Amino acid sequence: MNKKLFLFLAILMMSIACFSQKPNSALDYNEKMSWWRDAKFGMFIHWGPYSMYGGVYNGFNQQRGGAEWIMNRCKIPVMEYRAKASTFNPVNWNADEVVKLAKETGMKYMVFTTKHHDGFAMFQSNASNFNMVDYTPFKRDVIDEFVKACRKYDMKFGFYYSQSQDWCNSGGATARKLMHEGWPNPDSVRINEFTAANRGAWDCLQTDKTFDEYFHSVALPQVKELLERYSDVSVIWWDTPMSITDEQASKLQEELAKYPQVITNDRLKRPNFAGDFKTPEGLIPKAEDIVGVDWETCMNIGSSWGFKSWEEKWKSPYELIKNLTSIAARGGNYLLNVGPTPLGDVPDEAKTRLHEMGKWMQVYGEAIYGTQRSLIYPTWGECTRKDVGNKTVLYLCVSEWPKDGKLIFDANYKVKKASLLNNNSTLKVDRKNRQITIQVPQQAPNKYVSVIKLELNEKLPVSKLISNTAKYFEIVDEQK
Repeated sequence: MNKKLFLFLAILMMSIACFSQKPNSALDYNEKMSWWRDAKFGMFIHWGPYSMYGGVYNGFNQQRGGAEWIMNRCKIPVMEYRAKASTFNPVNWNADEVVKLAKETGMKYMVFTTKHHDGFAMFQSNASNFNMVDYTPFKRDVIDEFVKACRKYDMKFGFYYSQSQDWCNSGGATARKLMHEGWPNPDSVRINEFTAANRGAWDCLQTDKTFDEYFHSVALPQVKELLERYSDVSVIWWDTPMSITDEQASKLQEELAKYPQVITNDRLKRPNFAGDFKTPEGLIPKAEDIVGVDWETCMNIGSSWGFKSWEEKWKSPYELIKNLTSIAARGGNYLLNVGPTPLGDVPDEAKTRLHEMGKWMQVYGEAIYGTQRSLIYPTWGECTRKDVGNKTVLYLCVSEWPKDGKLIFDANYKVKKASLLNNNSTLKVDRKNRQITIQVPQQAPNKYVSVIKLELNEKLPVSKLISNTAKYFEIVDEQK
């Protein structure tokens, strides 16, 4: 009897241990990256007190860069910015609606700015009271609401965290920007001299502590808070790795090691911390620059990461969808950014474009999700690829529909079937002189990008991926 009881208790304790442990078992690299590679499309959210300025300071439009940089470029004093932040009250914020919008757009994951360079945390933090819960009348933890909504809608979620720059917590790094990039301040010469002498800082309150003191009192503790509270987080997105040392970066890596499912970008500390994927910013890279590596283009739906009240450069639905097909055809992910208003709404102009993308994805998502780079670059559009068993399927994403009803494909593949993806209607295919000609309707099925599914009777060579390389893309903090 005692032996049976002992055995029962032993099994019970082992079961409890298995269910209570954090997700810290080792993962194969390809296994970890699998969902991310299949997802292809995500939403980036830049939001914080800077949205209240909307890219305007002292009656002047910020002269350069994204509106989220307004504190730095306009050299807003720390106490003035903090006072403004203390009134941040986005009463229209609804995490469920925003996550649902991303879901309906066809996005598979979301990355939220938990703390941008201004140092304001969108979550309750014991490391700094300069946060959404302790410093504003809103008193709600935006990140907690965001995470709960993502779980509700089965959306993978990630955290952007500015690990080096922090303009309101003393000791944080401050990238130097000249005064003319902000507004015509009559003291511009003196301010530029001050920033040159103080490593970019423009306020004495920014220099009371060393960066090491800042790192250990704010950055490292806040990253720990986020990981411990939300151990199911999928992505950590670092940015502008200035000032941080290899030793400090290693401490962040030690924390991340406890959560091996977390995918990270290449911006923790360069060049010795390559991360899991490359981050070309605001552009679609050349094929030769992303050979064999995972990568993600982050791009604005307009011209600014943070909300800009005078935004005029909204990308068209055609441009956005074409970008998505181009990125997928080259094996990358598209992280498309929106910047909510001071009240917490996604701008109507952004919503309209996301709705158009969502309608397209409902019909043509098969040509995006789970695809891989094809290494095929036709003149009339893009080509994505899937392998099904021992056969390859190509998705011809046609942005320039042929007026003569003949889509010419310079290839000599063994074709099993060609069909319109939107209605599965079969298309006639001719193969001659190492060229495939597909007879298509005179009218394009879709006003943006139409897709032809080309099923082959062969499997094409696979482009193998490596874990990552030390090569990286330039970080761009501005959209000119």
